[in-house]
Amino acid sequence: MAIQLTAPLVLPESFEILEETSSYGRYLFRPLEPGYGITIGNALRRVLLSSIEGYAIATLKIPGVLHEFSAIEGVIEDVVDIILNLKQVALRPKVEEAPDRIFIEIRQKEVFTAGDLAEQAPAYEVANPDLVLMNLDPSAIVQMELGIAKGRGYRLAEENKALLRGKIDLNEIVLDTSFSPVVRVVPRVETILYRERADYEQLVLEIQTKGNVTPREALQSATQILVEHFVRLLGPNGAPPVVGSPKATKGISEEMLRLLLKPIEEVELGLAAGAYSSLRNAGITRLIDLVALQPKDLEYYRGVGRESIERLQAYLARLNLRLGMDVSAYKALLSK
Repeated sequence: MAIQLTAPLVLPESFEILEETSSYGRYLFRPLEPGYGITIGNALRRVLLSSIEGYAIATLKIPGVLHEFSAIEGVIEDVVDIILNLKQVALRPKVEEAPDRIFIEIRQKEVFTAGDLAEQAPAYEVANPDLVLMNLDPSAIVQMELGIAKGRGYRLAEENKALLRGKIDLNEIVLDTSFSPVVRVVPRVETILYRERADYEQLVLEIQTKGNVTPREALQSATQILVEHFVRLLGPNGAPPVVGSPKATKGISEEMLRLLLKPIEEVELGLAAGAYSSLRNAGITRLIDLVALQPKDLEYYRGVGRESIERLQAYLARLNLRLGMDVSAYKALLSK
């Protein structure tokens, strides 16, 4: 046997919350092997800024307004300015199946804010209620219909139009949307003294959000996304199953295989539309991906609550399936 000249790889021992509010968090992760600080920090930063789902106002409809270059009687701002203000509204649903359209009527107001909007849309909360949406004459009456969408990253209005084709009216204005609830991420790597060596590292991670998602929630979601990607490299027991082994071929049913390969959208599972979207974004597109998860794993996905999981288990039972199934033999067969 070769002489062992290296010590076991050092793994982090602590995760500390240095500072935390509803929109700002500073976290400490240590100790880390040399070079691991920038590796982990950059990976988390990338996912936090690009892949955390959020809600945004995607469409605007005002009676008598045909395009964004119009003016509204009694309102100081033109429609372009109102759109720019609406794009800054930080929304978060209060209920599992929040409506995708909200109807607003403004009366006897000199200043209409995002907080006033939330009062007429009880299914949503607004993280920036002081944001001014428009200034108007108290005698003016303005009605608006707002379309709410869920997504990731930034999407141009033209892209949204293509995705919403057939779902919106001709005189409905489509907005650019910034879905990401994360505003800024700063990973800072510092060297520390550990085990009488001065080249170990610690990662200080600063996260700022719009307030509609807390920094801790964003960090947990980003970590879960990374874990779900890496776990695809491993089998259920921590290693890829050996192709051709008895475990990979025993008990294979062609009928069960066909069922497991069905897309989740083609099977009645009792989930909300937002839950399907959240699962798809995490790479869970087929039943074989879904049933491999434990019930507690599903709690990390947006739109999937305890009631949803109970309904899902009931629907799966009708198909002779269940969460937490060992489908390694089927996955091994597919990898051949």
